[in-house]
Amino acid sequence: MTTTNTTAPADRPAVGQAEQEAAEAEQLLAALEERVRDGDEHVTSQQLADARELGRFATLRAEAARRKADRAAAKAAEQERQRKTERALALLAEQSPQTLAATYATARDALAAFLTASNAFDGTVTKAAALLRSAGAPQCAGTPEDMQGPSASPTAPRWYAGFSGATVDLGQGGIRHADGAAARLAVLLDDLDRTAGIRTAAGHPAFTRTPVIDQARRARGALSPQLDCLAATLDGATK
Repeated sequence: MTTTNTTAPADRPAVGQAEQEAAEAEQLLAALEERVRDGDEHVTSQQLADARELGRFATLRAEAARRKADRAAAKAAEQERQRKTERALALLAEQSPQTLAATYATARDALAAFLTASNAFDGTVTKAAALLRSAGAPQCAGTPEDMQGPSASPTAPRWYAGFSGATVDLGQGGIRHADGAAARLAVLLDDLDRTAGIRTAAGHPAFTRTPVIDQARRARGALSPQLDCLAATLDGATK
C-alpha cells in the first residue's frame, strides 16, 4: 500500500510504523492465500480469516495514525499562520498611515515654503537687474560692446536679462540668477533619488528619471547660487 506522507516530522514515525504493520499484514494474507493455491493443506480457513482480520485492523490503525498526524499538522499550521499574522499586524502598527501622512504634510509644507522662497528670490533678482539696467550699469553678458568696462564688484554690479531669466553679477563669484523653481526642484529630486532612491511599487511605471535628470544636468552647474553645494556647506558647518 502506497500513501503520500504530508504529516509533520514529529508524527512520521507513528504513521510509518502503522503503515508498515498494515503492509506486513497484507503480505501475510497474500502468502497464506498463495499457499492454499499451491495445495498446502495445513492452511486453515481460520488462519485466512485471522489474517484478513489482522490486515483490516492494521489498515484501520494506519488510517487512524494518518488522521491524527493530519490533525496535528493542521493545528501546527494554524499556529504558524496565527504567529505570522500577529507579526504582520505588529509590523503594520510600527508604521501607521497617520505617521506617514504627517510626514507627507511636513514635506508638502516644506516644498511649498521652498517654492515661495524660490519665486521670491527670482523676483528679487529680476527687479534688481531692472534697476541696474535703468541706472545704466553695464551688462554681464551679451555682445562685447555690452560687456565693456571694469569687472563686476559688490559696489559696481552688472546685470543681464535673457530668455533664461535675469542675472546680477556682484563679482568675486557672487552671481545671482533667476533660475526658476523647476530647475532647482529638478536638482533636488535628482539628489533625493541618488541618495535615498525614489521607489515605485511593483507593476507601476518606474520613476521617470530622464526628464528630471536632463533638467538637473543643465541646471546643476548653472544654478546661481548652487543651492546643493551651499546647503552641503551650511549642513557641514552645523555639525
